[in-house]
Amino acid sequence: MAIASDGDKGVAAPPQLESFLAIGLDQRTAENALANHKVTANLTAVIAEPVTGCDKSVGNLLYTVATKYPANALVHRPNLIKYILSEKIKNSAQLDAALSFLSTLGPDSLDLVKLEEACGVGVVVSFEEIQSAVSDVLNENMEAIVEQRYRINVGSLCGQVRKRHP
Repeated sequence: MAIASDGDKGVAAPPQLESFLAIGLDQRTAENALANHKVTANLTAVIAEPVTGCDKSVGNLLYTVATKYPANALVHRPNLIKYILSEKIKNSAQLDAALSFLSTLGPDSLDLVKLEEACGVGVVVSFEEIQSAVSDVLNENMEAIVEQRYRINVGSLCGQVRKRHP
């Protein structure tokens, strides 16, 4: 059995720690999850569904599901986990959109097509499209950028880019 990382040689690590590490969470995140009983229970339930190991990006998405999943839509959690494991939901922006959609849906019946539309399943944005959107926003705001220089609100510029390619 594994030894706890806190230096106590006789103390065995909880079995959940190994499971949390197996889904790609780093040691610190896994230990923090263990410190919170609610997160531990939720993450253990998420992993207990069909998860037997995955890469770090998928593990981080599963951790987000365990910590942010809306309680009113627990009945739909297995569907969301399938989308994450099949990598139809690949990033935190898609997951946030899915969580938002499911929180408004609640326990009502789930239309998978609407879920896919809401979180952008299958939408692929190329590097060139992103580069074009950034260039357009910079060109549209060039006068303000030159005038304000380092005082310009970069967050607002990033927001304009995100509106063009959410």
